[in-house]
Amino acid sequence: MKQTVNVLVVGDNEYYNSLIFNALQQSIHFVEHKMKYKLVLHSFIDSYNCIRKIESREFIDNDVIAFVDYNMDNGISGAEIIRLLKKENNNTLAVLLLQSRTIEERSTQNNYDFFVIKDTFAPALCRLYLDQYIENKFL
Repeated sequence: MKQTVNVLVVGDNEYYNSLIFNALQQSIHFVEHKMKYKLVLHSFIDSYNCIRKIESREFIDNDVIAFVDYNMDNGISGAEIIRLLKKENNNTLAVLLLQSRTIEERSTQNNYDFFVIKDTFAPALCRLYLDQYIENKFL
């Protein structure tokens, strides 16, 4: 049985979430034929649904790479989602998506691994992070 890697895209902007998701999906199709693992993409526009999925412990036994928007409309920050993910699963790589560079510095509340500024290059950068993650972990 192939090992599962969950790829999460979490952001409340449906259009931007779709841009990131589609870029990551293209990456998966590019390397699909030589994979020794199974990549499963998850898209969350509502952070509450994402939190319910995390708390269901569905991601606990698998590797996770999460692309999480820092600013969510419903009062839950991306930092909180990343904190929950990392609490449930030590094998989580978190990429925080930021509108500006104001949150660059790490703190106890922002335990992300990388950050990406939300601009025209962000989908390509997210795909690059996924490709690098796959290469380092499995190839």
